[in-house]
Order: sequence, then C-alpha cells, then structure tokens
Amino acid sequence: MKRRPENPLLRYQLFGFTLNRWKRQPWLYGAVAIGGGLTYLLVLLLVAFSNASFPVALQLCLFAMCLAAPLMAYHLFSTEYEKQTWEPLALTRLTAWEILWGKWAAALARVALLTLLALPILFINEDLHIDLVSPFRGRFITIFEPTHALYVFVAGVSLLFCWGVLLVSLGMWLSFLLKRTLTTASALYAGQVFALALMPTLYLIFSEGETGSQLIATIRSYREGFAWWGYSLFTAQAILALNPFWAANELNAIYQAWETTSWNRTDPLYPEGLIYLNWGFAQSAIYLALALLFAGLTYRRLKHAWRK
Repeated sequence: MKRRPENPLLRYQLFGFTLNRWKRQPWLYGAVAIGGGLTYLLVLLLVAFSNASFPVALQLCLFAMCLAAPLMAYHLFSTEYEKQTWEPLALTRLTAWEILWGKWAAALARVALLTLLALPILFINEDLHIDLVSPFRGRFITIFEPTHALYVFVAGVSLLFCWGVLLVSLGMWLSFLLKRTLTTASALYAGQVFALALMPTLYLIFSEGETGSQLIATIRSYREGFAWWGYSLFTAQAILALNPFWAANELNAIYQAWETTSWNRTDPLYPEGLIYLNWGFAQSAIYLALALLFAGLTYRRLKHAWRK
C-alpha cells in the first residue's frame, strides 16, 4: 500500500516556524506567552464572577479573534518574498496546492485552537444556565434547554470560528497579492475597522436608525427567510446582517424571546423572524463561502507563479 507523503511545509508552519521564533527571541516570546495566559485567566474570572451575558462574552471573543486572526495570516507569503525564499520553495517537489494547504491549514489550526480557548468564556455565563455541580460528586453537569440555549451556543461558536477562517483566508490572499508584511497587516486591521465600525455607523446615520426589524418580524417561513437573505445582499441591510458583533446581539434577542414568551405563532414577534433566518448559522455559511473564494483566488495566483 502506497503511503501518502507528508506535507513538510505544513509541519514547518505548525511547529518549525514557531520553534525558530522561540529560539531567536526566547525572552520576548516567553513574556508574551505568560502575559497572554494571565490575561486569558483574568478575562475568564471576570466573565465568571460578573455573570456576563452571552452576547457580551461572544463579542469579547470576537474582539480577540479580530486582533489575533490577522497575526496568523498576514505573513504567510509576504515573508517568502521579503526573505527571497519564494524561488527555492517553488522549485521543490511541492505542488501549488501543497504549498497553499501547508500555509492555510496551519492558520486554520490556530483559529480552531483560539476557538477552543474561547469555549470556557462562552460556557461560564448566566444566560446559558451552566450549572457546575459540586466536585464531591465526581463530575460536572452542564444543563442545557435544547430548544434555545444549545442553539444559541452552537450558533455563537460557529460564528466565531467562521469569522476567524474568513480573516485568515483574506490575510493569506492579501499577503500573496501585496507581498509586503506591514502593508498586509495594515490592510487587514484598517479593513476591519471600516467594515465592522464605520460602515454600520454610516448605515444607521443615513437610515435614521432603521435596522429592518419590521421586515424581519413579518417572516414566517424558511422560504421567506431565504428570500430576505437574498434581498439583503443587494441592499445596505447586509452591512448589519453580516456584522458578527451585530449577530451576537440578535442571538441574544432570540434567547431572551425564548425565555420570556411561549412563542405564540399568531403574534408577529421580531425574534421569530430571526429564527427563520438561521441567525448565526447563515452568517457562518457566508463567511465560509467568502473564505473559500479568497483561498481559490490565492490558489489561482499561486499556480500561475509556481515555477513560472
């Protein structure tokens, strides 16, 4: 049986690149690791003892993802050009796809790790009714009401992970396109400020605070919800609908509605429309589609530059 060859570039991006940095500047990266660990512990304790709501915890994790994800991808190809190592890499036996996967998969693995680190912060909050049973019973029991808390939690985790995937895919494409590390990092952070802060603010100013909630409240089926998504992509409402921080607030509206009402189907409730929009999961699917688009664009350019 022929053994599938291992991708050495993926192994290097996952382990070798990090080890080389630690060997060059052990005190600097050691201090960063200790500081990051203490900050994580402080945030975890702050969320636990302040009984922070789920949208607050999710927005905090999204903010951390917005800061960390660009650092995982802004240098993937630009350093190859800056250190003049692209030509030796292109002349190896690695194919264009193996080069792309070696760098992209390493960034995706780091996004998955950051998402796993965010799970305790999302678990320990008042809204999801997490009940930590006495350690003397030998176990911890997590109590979920399956119709709402589990939906909101899974949608929030999916939103967080897929947003990180989109950021690293965009960063990888910009890194190959711009070929400058600092330029790529500046474009990623400035683009996030523009897309997540300035554009929603301008939309709310020009729409006089109208968010389209009246239209969402009229949705009564998944077919109508699908039509609304198609409509929003061609209108300015997508500026809010695709914003992950806005989605965190809408997930909270779904949760609160489930808590305070028996869901009378004859009453035009705004959160009911959000249910038919698959809020959280729909944004995740769109983020993944865009991530695949940027990965495909990177592969196309990479294949053209590979051994040309």
